[in-house]
Amino acid sequence: METLLTKKASELEKFEKLDYLLIILLLAFSGNPFTTLVLEKFTPLIVCTAIIYFYRKQIKPDFYKRFAIIAVGLLVIYLLQLVVLYYVSWLAGIRYIVTILLGGLVYYLLGDKFSFKLFIVMYYICLISLFGFLLINILQINIPGIFFMEGSPRVTYIVYTYLVVDVRNSGMFWEPGAFGGLLSLCIALNIKDLPFLWKRHKLKVIVVLLALLSTQSTTTYLVFFAIIIYYLLFFYKNNKIKFAIIPVFIAISVLVYTNADFLQAKVDAQTERSLEQVGSEYSNRRLGSFIFDSYYIKKHPIVGNGFSATTRYADHPYLVGQQLGNGNGFSHFMASLGIPFMVLYFALTFTSLYKISSKVAFLVCMVIFLNLWGEQWLYFPMYMGILFVHNKNKSKGKSKFESLLYDQK
Repeated sequence: METLLTKKASELEKFEKLDYLLIILLLAFSGNPFTTLVLEKFTPLIVCTAIIYFYRKQIKPDFYKRFAIIAVGLLVIYLLQLVVLYYVSWLAGIRYIVTILLGGLVYYLLGDKFSFKLFIVMYYICLISLFGFLLINILQINIPGIFFMEGSPRVTYIVYTYLVVDVRNSGMFWEPGAFGGLLSLCIALNIKDLPFLWKRHKLKVIVVLLALLSTQSTTTYLVFFAIIIYYLLFFYKNNKIKFAIIPVFIAISVLVYTNADFLQAKVDAQTERSLEQVGSEYSNRRLGSFIFDSYYIKKHPIVGNGFSATTRYADHPYLVGQQLGNGNGFSHFMASLGIPFMVLYFALTFTSLYKISSKVAFLVCMVIFLNLWGEQWLYFPMYMGILFVHNKNKSKGKSKFESLLYDQK
């Protein structure tokens, strides 16, 4: 029996290393500039094909069934758009389905191990980012990299991105808000295990938090405040300490918010500009984008206006071909794929996570909603793959074989 357990543990350990590779691939296709700039547009399809071939025995019919339902649902939207808009970018539509497939495969194959392993990978990314931030952003040490322009000048080192005109930490992603959006999602997915992580992986938790703070991202800070309040209300056990901490934390949050230039000042400035926005005038600010997108949401609330700029901005042709940088992913996707798409996305996300924990499900949906007000997250497999979350072992605990691995960490 001992030999069998040892053999099984050895097999699991081998696959564990590949699990980390899957998460790295998932993150690489979720906003890493090198992947966007250098790798071909069809690379995700090649990656999906390789994963399906290598893990063909682990992928069960339930995955293909769920993916087929989602893919068919999107194809129906595309066909309806063809009828209503007279044009559909099929290449963009199929690529989007492939993005969902990539994210779904990784979430599905890792099952209940996904959250913890995402945390481990994010820790190393955070550690690298803090060194990069110190050496390149703070000490201004000139290290050769790949220069590119995407809204503002940046340099990618594959594992770290340097903002030339901004002293903030972007990690390995295109901007600080993107890094923060992935960190906050990672924290939300691991919310139930925070006491365990703090007890067994204290240094890793501290590094992740330092990296999050170094983003100086408005959305990230506001989402992080919301996560902490949520954790204290619904997960922290000691009620006496809980209700003593919450007012103190709220007071600290208000103090930080009112004194940090990138928080209250930025929010107030964007709100003021949005209130001054005229009619359907375009704006790439969060609230401004929502106001602008509302015009197109009202125009085609059911099927949306498609991914192609020619239909998406049909009544504003001067925007076609421009690098817009829409600041609101929530309204953008409703304007592109319709309100039913957004409702079904959150419904499927909630039901997928509800099997694990209703409290976690609600928190993750809240974090996604808030993060969407800052970035176009539904274009990336990390956020779309969450539709395939499931408990691989069909139990809330870990199997005896997995325990052999987890207990060593």
